[in-house]
Amino acid sequence: MKKKLWLVVVLAAALALGQAWLKLPATFELHMLDIGQGDAILLRTESGENILIDGGPGSAVLEELGEVLSPFDRRLDLVILTHPHEDHVAGLVPVLQRFDVGEVMLSAPDYGNEAYEAFMEEIGRRGIPYSFADDEHDFEFGDLRLDVLFPFEPYTGDSMDNVNNASPVIRASWRDVSILFTGDAEMEVEEALLAAGVDMEADLLKAGHHGSKSSSTLEFLEAVGAEFMLISCAAGNDYGHPHSETLEKAGDLDMEVWRTDLEGRIAVIFGEGGYEVRTER
Repeated sequence: MKKKLWLVVVLAAALALGQAWLKLPATFELHMLDIGQGDAILLRTESGENILIDGGPGSAVLEELGEVLSPFDRRLDLVILTHPHEDHVAGLVPVLQRFDVGEVMLSAPDYGNEAYEAFMEEIGRRGIPYSFADDEHDFEFGDLRLDVLFPFEPYTGDSMDNVNNASPVIRASWRDVSILFTGDAEMEVEEALLAAGVDMEADLLKAGHHGSKSSSTLEFLEAVGAEFMLISCAAGNDYGHPHSETLEKAGDLDMEVWRTDLEGRIAVIFGEGGYEVRTER
């Protein structure tokens, strides 16, 4: 009798939960992964597509992806490499080896390091289609649109004094919300976007260069007008990221700041009624 009653309770709970699921609105998810001093951001659409922007240093990204994705979800529809510094590209090498990657978009200035070379070799070995970022190269995944705002022309083999400024600036829009991703782009890129009159308005901003004072000028932050600033950095990192200047400007503009060094992995869940921020710690 007790076993039968327990089964009835379980079935009733499952039915109630199923009804709750049916009432949930379609969602879009952003996961800023806690990979240390670097960037790795996973976007998930309501229809199950996965987009990974950068992979951070080392292989910590694999463990983080394992925390967010189902063990049976081994598909990354798009991988974006913003620029070839090791703290953005190194983790993408094991990602290419472990996941089924549909396409890669990258910015490819002339820059040599072992991780970047291994990344490009892995793309060739697996025959993954790839393209170079520019402002005419956008993507759509259902209701999610990735609008590449910068660079204005592809960086392919160009020699640069500062490869941070090869970073694509991407405005992601889902329904009526938007997020601006900036890679490690610094003030020179911000000034170029402002001078060109590019619409950069967004609800959330992924701060450039881990919250460094070399990015996030006041004029740029005002043009974006975001409510939230997301910063990816490691606790006690050698660079002092995020810099106090950036945090002060965010405070002056009433922007709420979320940081992986303090909160760990950060998830932003978007639904019909707005969005909710969830942190690991």
